[in-house]
Amino acid sequence: MGALSFKDCIAADIHQVFLNEEEFAEIHTVDGRPMGVILDDDGLQQRDAARGGVHSDGLYKTRRLIYLSKADYGGRPVPGKALNLDGRVWYVVSADEDAGMLTIELEANRT
Repeated sequence: MGALSFKDCIAADIHQVFLNEEEFAEIHTVDGRPMGVILDDDGLQQRDAARGGVHSDGLYKTRRLIYLSKADYGGRPVPGKALNLDGRVWYVVSADEDAGMLTIELEANRT
């Protein structure tokens, strides 16, 4: 068997390390499918600080930052897309991709 490329190693690490339920991830239902997800509220605060704070349009909103596998999700969602996370509808604010992982910022009206 030949040596694995760096890309092969990163792809294997997505599920064996980052999305491993015994390490970082938890199983959540995303758009009706169970998959490993990392919820990162601290990362959201760091993003806000880097942007100079949160700017509100007067509506009280709740936000989440999630990480998941692009292969598991099935592509990179566009801003404004509705995404169902554990039975609640959120809207994609931004979605970034890096080495097969998606970082998705979500927003929903506070209920």
